[in-house]
Amino acid sequence: MQLAQYVKFREEKFGGVLFETRSEKVFTLTPTAAAIVREIVAGAGAAEIAPRLATKFEAPAETIEKEVQAFLAEMREKGLVQD
Repeated sequence: MQLAQYVKFREEKFGGVLFETRSEKVFTLTPTAAAIVREIVAGAGAAEIAPRLATKFEAPAETIEKEVQAFLAEMREKGLVQD
């Protein structure tokens, strides 16, 4: 999985920002969403993200998995990531 070629990610104090250069839309990210995008940028596949974040944040894997899957579905729908 990776960000679409026309999407740029920048970390911010509040989480992060995705900039979609074709439409010039800016998407603000919560700290959780930014953590997911950092994993994507680092080369993690969709199945690897939730276990990594559950370990990193010492959180229940089921909760993290639901959040990751919901966020990735939204990103796919908006064309911001590609598998």
